[in-house]
Formats: sequence, structure tokens, C-alpha cells
Amino acid sequence: MIEKLRLSLCVGCGGQIHDQYILRVAPDLEWHAACLKCQECRQFLDESCTCFVRDGKTYCKRDYTRLFGTKCDKCGSSFSKNDFVMRAKTKIYHIDCFRCCACARQLIP
Repeated sequence: MIEKLRLSLCVGCGGQIHDQYILRVAPDLEWHAACLKCQECRQFLDESCTCFVRDGKTYCKRDYTRLFGTKCDKCGSSFSKNDFVMRAKTKIYHIDCFRCCACARQLIP
């Protein structure tokens, strides 16, 4: 019986992975530990830093949220997990940004 060896190629550098540990991201992306970095800030992504993938590119949580997270329709800033928000149809606002466009008075539900 012939045993088929599985060849692992690093998505980051394209080289064969001979390391003891292979970092597997998503179902089919494998990396050398030294190659798995955030596309934006170049921070290493390992067990101490959450990894997010979009279009085959990897990001740290901060950059992923900044680039792809929901943003306030008034100020354009991202929301933190502790922010209260106001929604009007398909738009979303920070509480302080939810104001009348004619008089700038804060609107309340």
C-alpha cells in the first residue's frame, strides 16, 4: 500500500512548509508561523492575536474592523463593542451623531 504524503505550501511565501507547526486559517489556507501577518500593520498573527480573513488576505482585529466594520453614517467612524447606536431604516449612527440635520438637536427615540 502506497501512502500519499500531503504537501503543505505556505500561502504567504509560496514555500513548502517543513515546520513542526503549520498555522491553518480558514478551511484551506496554510502558513509558516513567520509568514502569517496582518496585511495592513504587518503584526504577526498567532495564538495571541485574532486573525480575520477577507478575500484571501489576513488582518488583525483592529485593522479588519477599521477597514471592513460597520461605520457611522454621520461621522464615518467604526463602532466599538460598547457603543450604543441609533438606527433609522438602513442607516446606523453613534448616539451623539444622531441629530437633526436642520438644527443639530440630538434626536431621541
